[in-house]
Amino acid sequence: MHEFVPGQRWLSETQTELGLGLVEAVEGRQVRLRYPATGETRLYARDSAPLARLILGRGEHLRDRAGHAWRVLEVRTEHGLQCYQVTDTAGHIQWLAEADLDDRLTYNRPGQRLLAARLDSDLWFRLRYQTYLYGMQTAGATTRGLIGARVALIPHQLHIAAEVSRREAPRVLLADEVGLGKTIEAGLILHRLRLTGRAQRVLILTPEPLLHQWLVEMRRRFNLALALFDAERIESLHDDNPFLSEQRVLCGLELLVKHQTAGQAVLDAPWDLLIVDEAHHLTWSETAASPAYQLVETLAQRIPSVLLLTATPEQLGRAGHFGRLRLLDPARFHDPRVFAADEARYAPIAALAARLLDAEPLTAADHAHLTTLLGTVSELDREALIERLIDRHGTGRVLFRNTRATIPGFPRRELLAYPLPEPDAYRTLPDPLARLTPEAAHGLGWEMLDPRVDWLITTLRALRPAKVLLICAHARTVLELREVLRQRAGIHAAIFHEGMEIVERDRAAAYFAAVEAGTQVLLCSEIGSEGRNFQFAHHLILFDLPLEPDLLEQRIGRLDRIGQTQTIRLHVPYLCGGPLEILFRWYTDGLNAFEQPCPAAAAVFEQLGASVRAALNQPATAAPVTELIAATHALTTQLNGELAAGRDRLLELHSHRLTRDTALIDAITALDAERSVAAYLSDFWDAFGVEHEPGPNGSIVVRPGAEMLHESFPRLPEAGLTATFDRAQALAHEDWEFLTWEHPLTREAMELLTASALGSAALLVIQGDARFPRATLLLELLYVAECPAPPELQVEQVLPPTLVRLLLDAEGRDRAAEIAPASLRGTCLSHNATLARALIGSQTARLTALLEQGDALAQQALTQLEQQARSRMQQRLGEELERLEALARVNPTVRPDEIACLRQRREQLAEVLGQTQMRLDALRLIVAH
Repeated sequence: MHEFVPGQRWLSETQTELGLGLVEAVEGRQVRLRYPATGETRLYARDSAPLARLILGRGEHLRDRAGHAWRVLEVRTEHGLQCYQVTDTAGHIQWLAEADLDDRLTYNRPGQRLLAARLDSDLWFRLRYQTYLYGMQTAGATTRGLIGARVALIPHQLHIAAEVSRREAPRVLLADEVGLGKTIEAGLILHRLRLTGRAQRVLILTPEPLLHQWLVEMRRRFNLALALFDAERIESLHDDNPFLSEQRVLCGLELLVKHQTAGQAVLDAPWDLLIVDEAHHLTWSETAASPAYQLVETLAQRIPSVLLLTATPEQLGRAGHFGRLRLLDPARFHDPRVFAADEARYAPIAALAARLLDAEPLTAADHAHLTTLLGTVSELDREALIERLIDRHGTGRVLFRNTRATIPGFPRRELLAYPLPEPDAYRTLPDPLARLTPEAAHGLGWEMLDPRVDWLITTLRALRPAKVLLICAHARTVLELREVLRQRAGIHAAIFHEGMEIVERDRAAAYFAAVEAGTQVLLCSEIGSEGRNFQFAHHLILFDLPLEPDLLEQRIGRLDRIGQTQTIRLHVPYLCGGPLEILFRWYTDGLNAFEQPCPAAAAVFEQLGASVRAALNQPATAAPVTELIAATHALTTQLNGELAAGRDRLLELHSHRLTRDTALIDAITALDAERSVAAYLSDFWDAFGVEHEPGPNGSIVVRPGAEMLHESFPRLPEAGLTATFDRAQALAHEDWEFLTWEHPLTREAMELLTASALGSAALLVIQGDARFPRATLLLELLYVAECPAPPELQVEQVLPPTLVRLLLDAEGRDRAAEIAPASLRGTCLSHNATLARALIGSQTARLTALLEQGDALAQQALTQLEQQARSRMQQRLGEELERLEALARVNPTVRPDEIACLRQRREQLAEVLGQTQMRLDALRLIVAH
């Protein structure tokens, strides 16, 4: 007879769907259980109740009623009730009464389930095995966090992401030139830090025009949903701190500066990672700092990891560059004069590196300099010397900068200019800036008099069927042009503007991308085009010209990206005689900004912007305009020359080494080619009841099935989704999901399985297998070695959840090495309860003995796994610690706190590895005859 005590938790062996039962009362020979998950109550006879007592052991997992996940550390019994000491992934420890367990908890105790003949399909057992196997393979891989992003495999981006994200609390300045992908680099770093548990709470600050770009890029490329704090949300702030309720926040920096309450609220919230885009707008000098700089400085002092993004190089403002570096490491960059002196001492080292790179003969003075810098160098070849210089000198550890001069793969640009007469109605507009977008200022009827409209229709017809992207300043222009093209030329254009929902934009992008059934032209507004790249198109129409050079380069950058396969044709229709012609000439003759990027453009505009605005009031042929263009050309030539002369070859090498980065790309390419995730998800969907079928162009269409195992499937909308497992297809179709091992749908499906009892007990009957000449009984046991540790310790690098498979025959011999799990195929008895009970019942004693034998063997394996993990930890962290300590003696950019954190992490890992536990996860009984 069971011993029942009110408050105990029991499971129904015949109605598992009731959930976890709670003993309410013991009345004579009966016991009453309430099942809170379903709201039902059952009365059972005490001596024959079909109930199983829920008693958890050390190392097992549970959830409380609030849904929080815990792991059991210790168990205490008081007056017949269990009390569990538990810990979560963050290391918090508390005691939890069994009455507080999740009412929907499905408890997986494989031994009890097998002996009670509570069996699952063999397919679920195999999926469970594959889930842990794949998880074990990917957890500590160098590619972790890099394979799941919808990005092309570009060496310098992957190198920076891998290098920065492996550091303890990284604090760096990403300063690649425009078009080289700083946002992608930051997204990759964020994605990897999140997957390794080191950046759960993230704050991203950008200028307001870039908010949507970040929102789209993070969602589409990295499956990261950001909480957007815009002006409306900021204005509605109440007493409670809203930043505490969101994990990943995107906000305009100026909004926080203007709203002191919001600024203080964001300072009061804890964050793991701060990302600041367009960091060159943070102005600083020794005597003053902008409010935005002061806010970011306070945040950077409180947040362990910081990424600053800017395309503005240090040569265009030494004080500003120093100001950005002091945000990252104020102890190292504390005095501009000391910094300038260090830079001066560093310049000859960079020059020496350049001579080594260019294979120039070295002088006796060069050899003496190398000996001073590196010690004995006689046995080192050029490659080794360069590696030593990269590692030990310069600002490379805090600064990454790639330029187009060193990165191959960019297309050529070709300017096609079309001068058109300016209508009289435009000339009379009082504001010259309004004449840059005259259709917006003129209002209704502009399309009847604007010569750009007829030119557009003619050009589209001439270019047909080539895809054409048109960008203009305003969404209203986009809408009106769509109607003009439809009514006057029968051209059905897709549109893309800031007033559209993300789903609508996805459909528009897909309509534009489709080869046969798609549209020829996509009309984009300035803001609406942000965050999207249309590299399959080669024609760009600039219907108007922005005043700021950065915006012009951003427009061209929608097509001018690494991976573009053809020359980009830039079609520029401009109105003669007025401001548009002046601006066109300024860009063409002053900056040469159309046919190639102009690194100095932003600095030139900063100096001459007022003169440009003043010139817009002049006739296009006026002398001041000519003088402005000549001055612009001279300044551009000067600044571009300074940039070229100031190229830091050592920094470029630190930021990008093609030979070194090839191995990482090869590893990701190999994983892409495996397509193992496709086979895994296909089997998972079949078992779960999810419908899936081939879609257009090699895609796959996935929908909820009518008879799914549960009401919903993780990350699968009711309307379904279209997906691909191919990276190239994913890049071409941003409205498709790119399914990888790191996609949330895959990861949550795996978690759904491992957190449940599905597949934890199975019975297989094999007939006619030559490997088993006589009746044979085998017990397959799957153990999982797990080490509970806070995410920041990154224990998975040395000991990920590790699967240990045993295959015991009737005599207790382990035959796992000779018989692969995939080769064991037969008849599953999950639907034949009578036969299953008979088989298991006849072998209960033997199975109990084999379970004990399995536990003993698993403990032996655990000892070996722990020793191997300690060895890996000492090798990895010990070598890195020695390297950083040696570097710190010659390179002051190695922060002392970085070394201290690494040393502390090694000590903590040594302690937590001793808490590694082996848990029996699943059993499969195989009867062969």
